[in-house]
Amino acid sequence: MHKIKTRGLQNLVAQNIIELRKKKNILQKDLAIQLGIKTKELSLIENGHVDLPLSMLEKLAVIFKVPVEVFLLPLTSNDRRDEPFIDKARLLDTIDKSKLNFVLNLLDIFIDNKLEPQGIA
Repeated sequence: MHKIKTRGLQNLVAQNIIELRKKKNILQKDLAIQLGIKTKELSLIENGHVDLPLSMLEKLAVIFKVPVEVFLLPLTSNDRRDEPFIDKARLLDTIDKSKLNFVLNLLDIFIDNKLEPQGIA
């Protein structure tokens, strides 16, 4: 693990680790033991000061029982999704083609509306 400046993706991963650890009621020292690192190292990770290798994310995914992709998606405390976003996106493969086109067209409309600048009233 390499110590670097806190920013972007590292902050997102760090916040997701903290949130998942708290949701699972795992103490920092217990998670550190499961990961085979010192509590101080875990603290550096949770503060976004460490560039995590994929192998560490894989260990965390096993401990938290989530896909690795979860660490790369914004999570919020108010997030009521039972499934991570990636799992929901994978469901698109199971939809009938005509229904899939309808869903994708709705998404396009939604995205276009979100990207349009708001007019001045």
